[in-house]
Amino acid sequence: MQLSTKELLYLDDILTMQQNMTKTLNDYATRCQDPQLKSLCQNLANRCQNNFNSLIRHLS
Repeated sequence: MQLSTKELLYLDDILTMQQNMTKTLNDYATRCQDPQLKSLCQNLANRCQNNFNSLIRHLS
């Protein structure tokens, strides 16, 4: 299936957002003093990274 230019740009935006969220959440996790909040940030960062990896696998 051939993707349109608009679809490719949309996917690029999604991948960029997932990468940015992963980096941001990992940064928050390193700064957090509260163990529960730190764990939440780490879990969310992992989910963003998994989303990114899944999209890349489907596009390969």
